[in-house]
Amino acid sequence: MTIVHTPCGAVQGRVVRGGNHSLEVRHFGGVPYASARRFGLPQPHATWDGDRDCTQPGAAPVQRSDGLDLVPDMSPAATTEDCLTAEIWAPVGIYHRPVLVWIPGGSFRVGGAGLDTYSGRHLAADGDVVVVGLNYRLGLLGFLNAPGVPSNLGLRDLLAGLAWVRDNIAAFGGDPSRITVMGESAGAGAIIHLMCDPTFAVQGAIVLSGSPTTTQTADVATAVATRVLELAGVDTAAALLDCPADAILDLQSTALGDLMPTAGMMPFHPWVDGDVVPISPVNAIATDAMAPVRLVVCTTAHEMELFRNMVAGIPRHYALAMLTPKAQPLGIDAEGVSRGLTACGDDLVTAVADIDLQMPAWLLARSHARRGLPVWRASFSWESAAHGACHAVDLPFHFGTLDIGSWREFAAAPPGESDLLSSHIRTAWTSFATTGTPTCDAISAWPQFGDTAQVVDLGHHIAVVVDPHETRLRSWL
Repeated sequence: MTIVHTPCGAVQGRVVRGGNHSLEVRHFGGVPYASARRFGLPQPHATWDGDRDCTQPGAAPVQRSDGLDLVPDMSPAATTEDCLTAEIWAPVGIYHRPVLVWIPGGSFRVGGAGLDTYSGRHLAADGDVVVVGLNYRLGLLGFLNAPGVPSNLGLRDLLAGLAWVRDNIAAFGGDPSRITVMGESAGAGAIIHLMCDPTFAVQGAIVLSGSPTTTQTADVATAVATRVLELAGVDTAAALLDCPADAILDLQSTALGDLMPTAGMMPFHPWVDGDVVPISPVNAIATDAMAPVRLVVCTTAHEMELFRNMVAGIPRHYALAMLTPKAQPLGIDAEGVSRGLTACGDDLVTAVADIDLQMPAWLLARSHARRGLPVWRASFSWESAAHGACHAVDLPFHFGTLDIGSWREFAAAPPGESDLLSSHIRTAWTSFATTGTPTCDAISAWPQFGDTAQVVDLGHHIAVVVDPHETRLRSWL
């Protein structure tokens, strides 16, 4: 056992083995970074007496999969509304290590920092960094734009978590002046939304398969909340304060189907509130207004293949009608949509991947490079058994957790080459957190993204290549 003293009280963790050399790492699970009432702002957590038992992973935010359990190990063992907690992995010994803060994804509806896939023990041990995973409120509990409810509570939770890390991580051996944030899917999307505030202050950010294109306007977010309250048969969100959590999840599940035609698959999502999100990420990218942090942008080679079975085949004119409003925020007109769909071989799944993920990642990197800011691009190309290099297949590679659950089978990753790729990726991310530049032994140098559009291909053979998507992406513009 190991004890660390925080301003709220002592936390008791455990020592685990991690890394290629079975180094000792201290793990503290479910450490409170704040507390909040339902629909309330995050507040400093109350103090406690004695040693708080943090020897096991903390519970995830309340959630229901509603069809999002498409990859292994996405079902948390326990959930709670009292979820504003951190998972911390810290090597034993020398202090003042860089800090890598993980923000989990899951369409802003599912996930949790305590999932086994996200264990930071290997990152911490091999990279000699402190790894922190943050839980935040999800679904309508985190993103309901109703009167009396503070805006974008899930993002406010993350800001409170980052403030707690800055104030407390030194006690766990971390250096508060060297914080890098990393997230995947909605976790990366959360980072991108926080970067819309140019004062967002971290050393660097690693965004993995994050999309800024589904940001809601305040009007859409208000319409979503209005419909949720109508479905609940109440006039205000205050009437939901005493509902059991299961009733809230029932309401959320009903609302998902009801709102699909008007708000899409992610109705509970960050919106432009003029405060936490002053402008949309798309507009911030277009006007070079994103926070000037050092940046790594990574997408998988076949992002939307995971969802191919959920996409019905439709005639080209219907596909064009569906894609045009999605592309409009990116400045792509109807002719551009037609060209882009043709470049995608009239394949709707590839076209949606371009508009939702590949194009925004490319534009974000271009904006950073245009401003002379350090930015690196990577493409994850290791192919799963059924879905190619699809969305989320890269998750266990970032953490060295391919042995968790059925990940090896899902990712077609028997021991050996896949573990070496995972090791190189972890080295790149922890070196970025340590020095501000991603490096690994597989290539001599990671080139910054710029006019040559060089990216690092993370697959069976790590190599510097010209962006494999760039020619197709340019066809949309």
